[in-house]
Amino acid sequence: KINDLDISILLKLFGTKTNVAAASKLLSEVKTLSIKGLHGSSKPLFAASLYNRAPNPYLYILNNLENAGYFYHDLTQLLNDKEVLFFPSGYKRAAKYGQLDPANEILRTEVLERLQKNDKEYIIVTYPDAIAEKVISQSTLKQNTLTVSVSEHIDSEAISKKLDAYQFEYVDYVYEPGQYATRGSILDVFSYSSEYPYRIDFFGDEVETIRSFDIDSQLSQQTFESIRIIPHFDTDKSRNSTLFDALDPNTIIGFEDIQWIESRIEGVFAGDSNRTSSC
Repeated sequence: KINDLDISILLKLFGTKTNVAAASKLLSEVKTLSIKGLHGSSKPLFAASLYNRAPNPYLYILNNLENAGYFYHDLTQLLNDKEVLFFPSGYKRAAKYGQLDPANEILRTEVLERLQKNDKEYIIVTYPDAIAEKVISQSTLKQNTLTVSVSEHIDSEAISKKLDAYQFEYVDYVYEPGQYATRGSILDVFSYSSEYPYRIDFFGDEVETIRSFDIDSQLSQQTFESIRIIPHFDTDKSRNSTLFDALDPNTIIGFEDIQWIESRIEGVFAGDSNRTSSC
């Protein structure tokens, strides 16, 4: 069994290879590279080593969901999982069947929300079907994001009105994105950009604490100084942009097989010219 220490040593040893250093230097100069001879786990090792040398924004487009899934999993083992993001298709199957996947919607929105921050150190992993789907523009996303911070003077009623305007559903207990509940000085809300719902505790008209919590156990997961609550963008009109429009200009983009990826995207558009995602 490989533990964290073994992984860190492996990554450090791989990062000392001359080809990694040469690739990192060339990327800073020519911006375009063709890398061959990488197989299996050497691909995420190479990507993680490049990132450690120059922690810029990276986007890796794998040939399909399976390859992207393996690549993402390996990267999260090599790096802090907060630095590695997955951008899937918004659908359970092909878009033509119209079966949206709520879990994938959260992952997609999480990526778009991360792209709004000043933090420019991350790796996004995706595949052709996912990037072929339209997304909400960054300007629209920003206009429809509610930020709540600890020590902020705002009462639960004001937040509830904002959530109603965002078409969040008022329920007794939250269990899926797009819902909120109030009990005394506590407001629970499930944003479309978070794996877990948030619990906001007020002291009068001041936000005292913000925590994420597990739906089943109701136990706290993590504390926050500030959160961003994002609604569901469920109309085609609101989705008029692409992931590439939201990327930082300095993002380094890696392709597994650019010709295959181009043909796959063309195939997606040929199958459904109006294909869009839920984000």
